[in-house]
Amino acid sequence: MLGHAPKDVWDYTPRSIHGFLGFARRRQRHEAASRLAHATAAARGDPKDVRQLVRELQKD
Repeated sequence: MLGHAPKDVWDYTPRSIHGFLGFARRRQRHEAASRLAHATAAARGDPKDVRQLVRELQKD
C-alpha cells in the first residue's frame, strides 16, 4: 500500500490515510515529472550528455 504494510494501514485513522495518500500522490507526480524530463533530455540531447546522465543515475 504505497510503502505501508496492509496490516498496519488497518490501524491508521482516516485522517492519517488521507495524509499518506496525499504524500504518495505528490511523490508520484514528482517522479513522473522527473521521468519526463529525463526522457526529453534523452530525445533531444547530445548522446554524450545522455550517457553522462545515465552514469549519474546508475550511481545510486
